[in-house]
Order: sequence, then structure tokens, then C-alpha cells
Amino acid sequence: MEHGNLIRVLILNFISSLIIAIVTSDILNAFHLKGGMYLGNLFGLYFLVVYGVNNLVEAHKLPNNYLRFIVAILYILLFDIAFVLIIPFLFGPNAFPPTEYLAMNYSGALFNIALSKEFYLALFAVVMLIFNFLIYRKYKNYVRD
Repeated sequence: MEHGNLIRVLILNFISSLIIAIVTSDILNAFHLKGGMYLGNLFGLYFLVVYGVNNLVEAHKLPNNYLRFIVAILYILLFDIAFVLIIPFLFGPNAFPPTEYLAMNYSGALFNIALSKEFYLALFAVVMLIFNFLIYRKYKNYVRD
């Protein structure tokens, strides 16, 4: 396979997932659900990191080893940066809801967790890396490097 084809597939996966995230965010905005604007990021990340990387591995364009996780981490970083920059540009500066706090009482200690966009982006990134690891373990014996 040529190096240019892999770059082309990586870019097309990125653009497709960004379109999915923007459409999901537009649907949520149309129903006045700005509090759930992060779901666009979740759907886009799933398409990009789980579905897209898995397709690259199954097509033997990417080995099923540590490179899979490096590509996934780079995809997550680039996608989150693009999402945080593009969504306020399209839906206004107040596209993301203000920071909310979740107060938990655990064994007498009070914990305040800030539910900001950074919290959700980090949570979705960890979930996508877990999904990637589960698929890696599932196909470790089936897909040869």
C-alpha cells in the first residue's frame, strides 16, 4: 500500500466523523438541548476511534499492536481540539453549557466534580480507548500484523 493512500483514509475518516459530530450537535441544538451538545463529540469519536481505526486494522493498513493505540490517541486529541473550536463557531459562543458541579458525599468527605467540557472530553476519550482495547484483545489472534 502506498503511504498516500493511508493518509487519505485517515483524513477521510477524520472529516466523516467531524460531519457526524456536527450533525448530531445540530440536531441537539434544534431541539434546544444544548446541555447534551457533548453527545456530538461522543458519536464522532466512536465513529473515528472505534469504527475507523478498526477498519484500518482489518484492511491491514495499520498493524494490530501499539500503533493502533497511538493512532487512536492522536485521533482523539485532534478531534477534541477541532470539536471545541468548530462547535462554538457554528452554534455561537454559548454552545457549551456553563460548568455544573456534582457533589458527592463519600464516607463523610464531600467531593465536588466539575462537569465541564474538559471533563466530558476526557471521559469520552477514556471510554473510546477502553473500546479500542477490547477490540484489540478480540482480534489479537485473528488479525495478523
